[in-house]
Amino acid sequence: MAEMHRLQSEQLKLDQPLPWDVYDEAGQLLLRKGFVIERDAQILSLIERGMFVKTSDFNVYEKSPVQQVFDPLSLWESIQAHLAYVLEAIPQDGSLQDEIQRLAKQVMLLSERAPDLALAAITLMDQRNYPIAHSMHSAIIADLVARRMAWDSAARTSLTSAALSMNIAMIDLQTRLCNQREPLLREQRKAVNEHPAEGARRLIIAGVNDDEWLRAVLEHHETPDGKGYPRKVGNPGEMAMLLQTADVFTAKVSPRAHRRPMMASQATKEVFTKFSYEGKNPFPKQLVSEIGIYPPGAIIRLANGEVGVVCKRGPNPKSPIVATLLNSTGMPVIKPVIRTTGSEPAYAIVGVMAHDSSMVGLNFEQIWGGKDAAR
Repeated sequence: MAEMHRLQSEQLKLDQPLPWDVYDEAGQLLLRKGFVIERDAQILSLIERGMFVKTSDFNVYEKSPVQQVFDPLSLWESIQAHLAYVLEAIPQDGSLQDEIQRLAKQVMLLSERAPDLALAAITLMDQRNYPIAHSMHSAIIADLVARRMAWDSAARTSLTSAALSMNIAMIDLQTRLCNQREPLLREQRKAVNEHPAEGARRLIIAGVNDDEWLRAVLEHHETPDGKGYPRKVGNPGEMAMLLQTADVFTAKVSPRAHRRPMMASQATKEVFTKFSYEGKNPFPKQLVSEIGIYPPGAIIRLANGEVGVVCKRGPNPKSPIVATLLNSTGMPVIKPVIRTTGSEPAYAIVGVMAHDSSMVGLNFEQIWGGKDAAR
């Protein structure tokens, strides 16, 4: 194991990205490089738990400190790592609300400053810890739609916090179900049906007192037709309906042991047709308008034979911006060429491809810019 340096409180700076990966005493990754700490109380709490960095990384930074830049990929990984830490060992000291709200604000920062990168990450980034990844994916989608609808910061913080914590009562079960090919057992079905109410109960016990957040978690599987669960109410709140829309869409584009992930173009169509409930749920329509029919991360084929990845949303849901990966003869390109689909017949989209069958290489940082990537 690499030699580790124990951090002191004065070595952590508020509102500045961490310059190193941070580990706990057992050597488990706690916070990714680039994560932003916002409160003095959080620093004290983390120091008490024990925070360590690799001595080699610490010495390099101390000798030649550099100005930190916004690094969305590092921030993405850091949020997931810390969310896993919080949800798998729920703090009983009343700090859960502050912890999750802080992570929610980091998600909101990602969706504001690097929305296309964040959308691409939903389908292209590693999902080994699916329950945590899914919660973050749902939070990104929910915040993007809420921002489109001009929800204020307080409402979006409650919404995003609800997305990050909606499955707090079934983290272990969700992990098992990801790899389970058989139908749900009776006790598993019971746990799934009860998880919204049980999740809200656990959040209350852990100190959450935000009523909008709690209602969204409690009702995120209720539907306007009264056939949802756990209470079969016919008037779920707006926040709950938006959360359900994001939840369903991101679940469809994620892989399972028994099925391949659904392509985003098909997932948006299914969410729009099956979850609008004759207009009672306005959010599927807003989802399509916000992310497009071919959202960033989708692999598509153009009329001229080129294959590329959607790198940015375009002027309308059907005309995204594409970075080419294969030329018209099927050969990989050294440097992607940017195409605006719909601008001329040669750049029309003629097909959508599954990433695992498209035989293309993808350099995430080359296409979306990595550090300082922004809208």
